[in-house]
Amino acid sequence: MTDETAATDLDEALRRPPIRLWRRLVRLTQTKLKEVEDALAPLGLSATEFDLLAVVRAHEGATQQELAQRLLFSEANMTYHAQRLCHRGLIRREPSGKTKRLSLTPAGQELIDRALPTVVELHGRQFAAMNADQLRQFDELLRLLR
Repeated sequence: MTDETAATDLDEALRRPPIRLWRRLVRLTQTKLKEVEDALAPLGLSATEFDLLAVVRAHEGATQQELAQRLLFSEANMTYHAQRLCHRGLIRREPSGKTKRLSLTPAGQELIDRALPTVVELHGRQFAAMNADQLRQFDELLRLLR
């Protein structure tokens, strides 16, 4: 195989649906995540911090390991973000045997309660072009990629 043939084969592969769809999915995710980051910035939150606060709110008293699994965080990443939110007075990390359980402080509860409507409204706008059937179908298609 010549270098020219190999390059042509690669160019053809880049035009196939899996590569095109992957690139579109990445670009779309980056764009939508930036919108979330921009919406949360006035509240002093990143998207990651919002996700962590929202999961702690939903699973008050869960261990860091349990929450890391829900968020698809490594344990080191979870510890880093939990410590930061703890230092900001938004969550408590309470020892429980060899692990730590997380809960919201009153300030954390107040902040997530302010942030949730912003994110819910934004996601509503982000998916407004799809009707209920299309949203259901999109969800099913995304599940196939797991």
